[in-house]
Amino acid sequence: MQDRYGRRSTPGRQSLLLAAGALALAAALAFVGWVSLSGRPALNWDDIGYKVHSDSRVEVTFDVNFTGGGPGSGAGQPKAVCTIQALNTLRTEVGLRDVPVQAGPGGRVRATVTVQTSERATTGLVKSCTRTDE
Repeated sequence: MQDRYGRRSTPGRQSLLLAAGALALAAALAFVGWVSLSGRPALNWDDIGYKVHSDSRVEVTFDVNFTGGGPGSGAGQPKAVCTIQALNTLRTEVGLRDVPVQAGPGGRVRATVTVQTSERATTGLVKSCTRTDE
């Protein structure tokens, strides 16, 4: 029989090889992610508050915290652009504004900006922040 059809594989061998391959792939992906993110300085933000002034504008206050180093950190204070959005009662975006910010002492800055809206907003918050000094 073996001459005609070849040797049968051990029942658990294929499962073991498949599991080992999946584990190796997961480890490789984790390593690539770690390498690409480990040198990137952290940037986070906190929404402090908002004030609706009228049907056409809302004022948003937020903090941005720059941590870690980076290629641009030695040549002055780190910088970022934050996207601020205004939402209505249905959580639909009714205003959007990009705001440049620069770190202050200790790598933290508080900013207050006015966002023009297409209708009355019920909240204003930071949608995202991206470093620009890298």
